[in-house]
Amino acid sequence: MRTTGTPGGVLIVNAVMDRLIGKGSLVEVLLLDPWKRAISDIQAEFDLAALGEVEDIHGPFCNPPRWIVSYKGKVSVECADRIQPIKQKKNQALEIQQAGLAARMSKVGLS
Repeated sequence: MRTTGTPGGVLIVNAVMDRLIGKGSLVEVLLLDPWKRAISDIQAEFDLAALGEVEDIHGPFCNPPRWIVSYKGKVSVECADRIQPIKQKKNQALEIQQAGLAARMSKVGLS
């Protein structure tokens, strides 16, 4: 089941540890969501790749839901760090592009 896009869910880092076998990191993430949406694929909803190359995802477990994300390399993240939603990241990129376009237009006298 996919989310309906209702705002309010926050994915935070709950724990970070080195992998016992092989190289890389294990990151436990916790979804705090007042709307209690059902999320089947957190990788499609949140930018997990911003931390590094995702190898595997296990979960959800417990309530509130938690996942263990296995990364191929070391990640530099701390407990309580937020992981941005993909939709929010795309919106920020669009705002930056629009601001650049407006600046260029004002230079040539089009605004």
